[in-house]
Amino acid sequence: MLVSVGTRLGPYDILAFLGSGGIGEVYRARDPWLGRDVAIKVLPAAFSADPERLHRFEQEARAAAALNHPNIVTIHSVEEANGIRFLTMELVEGTSLADVIPNDGMPLDRVLKIAIPLAEALSAAHTKGITHRDLKPANIMVSPDGQVKILDFGLAKLREVAPAGLDVTGLATAHVTSEGRIVGTVAYMSPEQAEGKPIDHRSDLFSLGVLLYEMATGARPFRGDTNVSVLSSIIKDTPLSVTDLRPVLPRELSRIIKRCLVKDPEYRYQTAKDLRNDLRELQQDRDGGERQGSHGARTDAGMAVGLVRRHRATLIATTGGLVLLAIALLVGRLWFTRSSTGGPIDSLAVLPFVNVGADPNAEYLGAARSASIS
Repeated sequence: MLVSVGTRLGPYDILAFLGSGGIGEVYRARDPWLGRDVAIKVLPAAFSADPERLHRFEQEARAAAALNHPNIVTIHSVEEANGIRFLTMELVEGTSLADVIPNDGMPLDRVLKIAIPLAEALSAAHTKGITHRDLKPANIMVSPDGQVKILDFGLAKLREVAPAGLDVTGLATAHVTSEGRIVGTVAYMSPEQAEGKPIDHRSDLFSLGVLLYEMATGARPFRGDTNVSVLSSIIKDTPLSVTDLRPVLPRELSRIIKRCLVKDPEYRYQTAKDLRNDLRELQQDRDGGERQGSHGARTDAGMAVGLVRRHRATLIATTGGLVLLAIALLVGRLWFTRSSTGGPIDSLAVLPFVNVGADPNAEYLGAARSASIS
């Protein structure tokens, strides 16, 4: 039996085709029992025909279904009808991340609002021992209100792992291409995944680093004309920093992405929680800087008035000081004159009086007569 729009699969009415991937086709369907729309993923015939692969699939589906996180799509059930195995999942309304990344990259705040929930979702999954292994923009949905959801969590573990020692050419043919058709996840593989080595949760962190790089710049860090050349770039090349491509980005973001993309897993972030913490700290620093800048703009006028007032007070204080200095000099002169003549000063008929507030080059403005000196 072929699944198509307008048919029924078990109790579910198939309403629309949503897409396809390496492990099946996805449809929008109506659940008549609960009166809601769900997503149905129909598994390839190979899974149903191979008991071992089917058993692995069911185990991993149950593990993924046990995840309860707002940024991970919920798996409802594993079912069979008319000889077809399928999953029922939460239907996520929104747009694929692959369709919302602009050619020149996202604004920093947008990058962080998507990256932090992704890191939190990975942390929750890794804590349960589940590695996604197929993290890419097409597997991430962004709802109209900005909520981020990771799809197909844990199911990518069903992909065959190439034997150790398999050369890059063989890996590209066996792992990436099926019947001449490219799956399209090569650019997001970790180096150990590209080499066919055993992988763990740190492989997801490399893939998330690739996503961060693409969100920030609009370009992928590892590129090539063929899948083989892309795999070679992942294994050997060091990409330009995101600040080289977009100098407006903070160096801290460049450092975070660079650490995600380290070839050796031992020197990458060791947990998604550590990555999440660094991203959150960057977000808090940015938000704090914006608030400080806004406050500074509001107080510029007040600061200017304060400076004028302080300057005026300084001028007044300086003028007063000069007056006192002039009086002190006058007293000193009188005292010296008295001491040198040996007697009292009989007359202070005319003493010069200088108005220190006036032009210092002007003539004396008056005279002090019969002054008393204390």
